[in-house]
Amino acid sequence: MISLGRIRGILQGTINFTIAAGLGFFFARKVGMGAPILEACVYNRPLRVPGKLVLVASVTGLIVGAITLTLVRSPLGAALTAMPIATEAGMPIWKRFFACFYGGLCEEILTRLFLLSLVYWLFRVISSAKSAARDTIAFWIANLLVAIGFGAGHLPLAARLTPLTVQLVTTVISLNAFVALPFGYLYKSRGLESAMLAHFAADIVLHVLGPIV
Repeated sequence: MISLGRIRGILQGTINFTIAAGLGFFFARKVGMGAPILEACVYNRPLRVPGKLVLVASVTGLIVGAITLTLVRSPLGAALTAMPIATEAGMPIWKRFFACFYGGLCEEILTRLFLLSLVYWLFRVISSAKSAARDTIAFWIANLLVAIGFGAGHLPLAARLTPLTVQLVTTVISLNAFVALPFGYLYKSRGLESAMLAHFAADIVLHVLGPIV
């Protein structure tokens, strides 16, 4: 039986997630970004999924995942011995597979759709970006800050598993920021679905294939 507290937590999470998604779409429109495939479904527009989008996003995610896995298994990843990425080999493969959907869907909606759209919009307003060059600079500053924030967002989990050290904090933030930067670029250049697919592909490499190779 599900407890009242659990139900309250689910409802609160759903409400917060819905608000973040709505605000994300609001700010995304202001900076010329969005989710073209999802919006086509919502607004009953002709639906077309470009094959190039799927290819570019998938290949990007696989490459990012492979590089990250290599770094995790190098001396640079020595601080991650207590983290799930180093201990999840004992988990059933189906659990690791379904966990990839959280990153590809939830984290991209919260981090890219909401946070990156908001921060990018703020930098455009502050800088009064009227040229392509200044707009590009505003985006990459926003993308970098959000990527660092994305990495820092993984620290509470790390703190629950093992005492935080300078090496662990640096490793967790830098590795997650590394994977977040290309996702942000894909979001801007090809839409949210592209970032979602790339994130999902990277997680497949890290969490499904990684523990068995």
